[in-house]
Amino acid sequence: MKTISLTINTDSIQIEVPDSCDILSAGKSKPLPDPVEAVNRSLSNPTGSPPLNHLAKGKKTAVVVVSDNTRPVPYKEPDGILAPIIKTLKQSGVPQITILIACGTHRPMEQTELKEMLGNSAFQNGVEVINHVATDNSMLRIIGGTERTAEVSINKRYLDADLKIATGLVESHFMAGFSGGPKAICPGVSGRAVTYGFHSASIINHEKATSMSTDGNPCYEESTRIAEMAGVDFVVNVTIDSDKKLTGVFSGQLRKAHAESIRHLRKTVSIPVDHLYDLVITSAGAVGVNHYQCAKPAFEACRALKPGGRIILPADLTDLDPVGNQSYKQTQRILVQSGAKSFIEKILSDEWTFIPDQWQSQMWAKVFLHLEDPKNLFICAAQLQETPDSLIPETNVAAQLAKAPDESNIDFVQRMAQRKIDECILKYSPENIALLADGPYAIPVLY
Repeated sequence: MKTISLTINTDSIQIEVPDSCDILSAGKSKPLPDPVEAVNRSLSNPTGSPPLNHLAKGKKTAVVVVSDNTRPVPYKEPDGILAPIIKTLKQSGVPQITILIACGTHRPMEQTELKEMLGNSAFQNGVEVINHVATDNSMLRIIGGTERTAEVSINKRYLDADLKIATGLVESHFMAGFSGGPKAICPGVSGRAVTYGFHSASIINHEKATSMSTDGNPCYEESTRIAEMAGVDFVVNVTIDSDKKLTGVFSGQLRKAHAESIRHLRKTVSIPVDHLYDLVITSAGAVGVNHYQCAKPAFEACRALKPGGRIILPADLTDLDPVGNQSYKQTQRILVQSGAKSFIEKILSDEWTFIPDQWQSQMWAKVFLHLEDPKNLFICAAQLQETPDSLIPETNVAAQLAKAPDESNIDFVQRMAQRKIDECILKYSPENIALLADGPYAIPVLY
């Protein structure tokens, strides 16, 4: 046996796996030696755009769109990207700066969460921090429509700004191909109805609406189309390593800077595999703050898994609601009641009425179809101990074991994961076992 460390959120667990277990890791990018200098250099020498300080001259208002805490973007000083952006805007004479949290359809962030995520630079004179609320029509303005989205509504504060800046983390995304770029606007600061087109069942069901796919990906194309309708003057996109340290900064014109970041990421994000495995052990990483987000690591693990195989997924669900919002719970109940195949048939039918967040349940359905039985996925998350079976069809390991009174959540996760690894080996004798050392941040590609 060999001991492997798996990063889960801000902690790590130590698990023992057989010596024959393949440890699958992506290529490594070196962290930038001086992150602040790299950010400043990127702002001054962007791709396909004048420098940010030139764009900011004479502007009265600027909006900086930032991701919510479901994305581990390094915003906070001393090495974060937000302080250099705000400093540049202030030095260029912009008197009114808004930090707009791109919550999409996620819940608004609490003040304590905002301060922890953004740092001191966001809370100073001349800077205001607000959450985008996709269901608040008073925040929104309709700017037109597309073939898929009848009414495109965008945050008014963003639309009215003299200077529009979008930031984000670029990583593989299991629907849109890659995160960052246009996703800061669509769905980040769009009205909820925009997701009816952007995340429609037909788009999510498209074969090219998947990880590392942009050409012909309808999800990516719709996001880009809507972002360009809203207008984006400047983007600041970053890549990070497993320790959340900056490995690249890509600023400038929306399409060109995003394309540059994607080229950089492709070099390290894919893991070539020459066969599929009976058992895949992965981790929810930092993205898995709730059950909703855990669909991502589960989906990527399926890329390395034989049909009917098994997945062990440890996670630390730190969100206020460890499952997700009410609309997600609604679609999860339908998924559990219907089964994966019938659920997909229902949401693709003309009679179906769109429910926000159904897309994540649709991705879970894809996972369960590959597994052939949802119980073949073992989710190990302490916060799910009291979660009813009506919300999650997979094996909820926390509901099977008792958490010791003095046991921390992360220690409980480690114990659950080890228990299921040992049980799977003993009960099913898997011939091929893989561990995805990078969790959802690296993509197995079968050659």
